[in-house]
Amino acid sequence: MFTLGKKSAVASIIAAAVFAVGTVQAADEVKVTKDSPFTEKVSYSIGASLGTYIHQMQKTQTDLIGELNNDYIVAGFVDSLNDKTALESADIEATLRELDKKVQTALEDKMKKEAAANLEAGKKFLEENAKKEGVVTTASGLQYKVITEGKGEAPKSGDTISVKYKGTTTDGKVFDEQKEPVDFPLANMIPGWVEGLQLMKPGAHYEFYIPADLAYGEAGAGDVIKPNSVLVFDVELVEVKHPEKDAADKK
Repeated sequence: MFTLGKKSAVASIIAAAVFAVGTVQAADEVKVTKDSPFTEKVSYSIGASLGTYIHQMQKTQTDLIGELNNDYIVAGFVDSLNDKTALESADIEATLRELDKKVQTALEDKMKKEAAANLEAGKKFLEENAKKEGVVTTASGLQYKVITEGKGEAPKSGDTISVKYKGTTTDGKVFDEQKEPVDFPLANMIPGWVEGLQLMKPGAHYEFYIPADLAYGEAGAGDVIKPNSVLVFDVELVEVKHPEKDAADKK
């Protein structure tokens, strides 16, 4: 059973707004279950959806442009329900467009600062890592350590590789892992992989330390791989496949 009550500031905002227009009971008296009448579940779901949206918006925009005023959020909500907003629609739209611009600018500034900090941290990590026993640094800046050497023919850029791997950030946070062999066209991989895998032979087990410019650069990837992140990959090359050669042999 769920109740509208003191779960969050946003829940309080929605509850206050609904109470203000005098349409329902006090928030702590409103209860809903999966067996409630459909219209009650719809009403609750709309409120919950609005609350989730406002909560996320508040958190993001407070971090970027400063704390929003809950009293004015409630006032705008109530006025809108009563179809008599204090600001004209054009003024509201213009204000929200300005908000979008401010948020976008703040996001860009935040990413630039984060990227610069990560670049410096990555540089220090690679400098220290290069001093460790067994670590080799190539001309491109890629670093690797041989755990086990393999045998046979190393892959070329046009080959398909079958690998097991684990990818982590420099603080050890795992962002990707394949414990069973998975196939990739080598040419489609990040530059650090394209270079590094061509050093390996089937059966080899290497650890790679990939600078940001050989990984995802300033763009990063998802929530875990931040802009300008150095990445660490533990890679086992299981098999090398030659699609072009195999296709030619079948002719």
